[in-house]
Amino acid sequence: MIVYVTDTGSDRAELAEILVQEGVTYQECQAKFEREVGVSSTGILEIQANLPEIRKPGVTDERFWKLPSGRLIVTDMENNLDRIETPPPGK
Repeated sequence: MIVYVTDTGSDRAELAEILVQEGVTYQECQAKFEREVGVSSTGILEIQANLPEIRKPGVTDERFWKLPSGRLIVTDMENNLDRIETPPPGK
């Protein structure tokens, strides 16, 4: 899994916290690009972890990475973090 987050944003802290809680080892490194927002740019971190990608039928604009607990890290097709999902009980 490779996920991109802003280097100073809450998305970085949230993802790191989830990975630590789940016991998943990960690596952070500076991405080779920046995002331009208005007249400034934002640094981007690349977070790498060994997690399996799963497919959801009919979903073509998101990627899903399964955590040991069954929760899912959801990214867009360019691997930018979108959200963390907790599946319904029994799934």
